Amino acid sequence: MRYPNGHEFEYRWLRPSQIEVDPLYQRNLDTARVDKIAKNFNGDIFNEPKVSNRDGKIWVFDGQHTVAAWRKMNNNEDKPIYCKVFKGMTWLDECGRFIDQDGYDKDPTIADTLRAAYEARRPDVVGMVNGAELVGFKVNFKASKNNKTIVAVGALHRAYCKLGADAYVDMLTAIRDAWNYDVDSICAQIINAMTMFYKTYGGNFKRADLVSSLKRVAPAQIIREGRTFRMKNGFAREIVKCYNTKRKHRLDIDKL
Repeated sequence: MRYPNGHEFEYRWLRPSQIEVDPLYQRNLDTARVDKIAKNFNGDIFNEPKVSNRDGKIWVFDGQHTVAAWRKMNNNEDKPIYCKVFKGMTWLDECGRFIDQDGYDKDPTIADTLRAAYEARRPDVVGMVNGAELVGFKVNFKASKNNKTIVAVGALHRAYCKLGADAYVDMLTAIRDAWNYDVDSICAQIINAMTMFYKTYGGNFKRADLVSSLKRVAPAQIIREGRTFRMKNGFAREIVKCYNTKRKHRLDIDKL
């Protein structure tokens, strides 16, 4: 069977032990999610796991948690589960379908989706990672928070898409030069604020002046003060305030 614009598929009973998980694009198994699916399992809304028959193996690209929940419901016995088995998919096809998936299982997080897109070499995500590395940062879609490693990948991707490659690198360079890889400087609030600043005032400020202004205040203070404004541009307003301090030619803060 084949639907328009799709690959050929058939429905088959498969044992969970036959189903492989590719760690390059799949997220880590969330045991709490598995428990929830198993506890609330409803056959009337059950979506069959979608798997790909590739290179002689069966790879799940949508429904990893459903398979694990099925196994749990059956006391970890290897009882067959009804699956939608696709033929002719490449590894890149599986990555793409993982990114697009929806249904009963939990949707991928932004980090999951961007990690899969990076493994699939999607140009915007590769550009995002390469630009950050050019400035000395690392992008890790799963890492814990630490200096030089950016885990706020959603904010980082928005910055790349909104600013373009050159301004994106310039912005990250300003963050690095102002705060010397301080872990607080690469959180989502600061990245979003700097993106808004660059998008709003690009061409009307000097990066050297911005860096010298930001050096006088810790990123944690910008976050703390920005929260008191209770608007989405509160953190960006703090960046503008820093830039305008003791400066003859000030930026119009109301443009934000």
